[in-house]
Amino acid sequence: MLMFVVEITFLMELAVIASGLYFLGKARKDSSKIMKWAGWLLIIGGIGTTLCTWYYFMKYAGQGAFDTVTIYQNIWI
Repeated sequence: MLMFVVEITFLMELAVIASGLYFLGKARKDSSKIMKWAGWLLIIGGIGTTLCTWYYFMKYAGQGAFDTVTIYQNIWI
């Protein structure tokens, strides 16, 4: 289950990076400074969070967190 959380997080980060690239493309056509800044902010933020996610993924994978299934008890969602 924890591996799926990492994969879903990574896919969301890819969507953020893709939207940043989309904004950069639109900014180039429309000559919009705000869209250009928004695009770069999304790209840099997406890459930063992707690096953070993969750092903790590797850290926890090295500790064996993904080897066993953990049953969470007494957690109400």
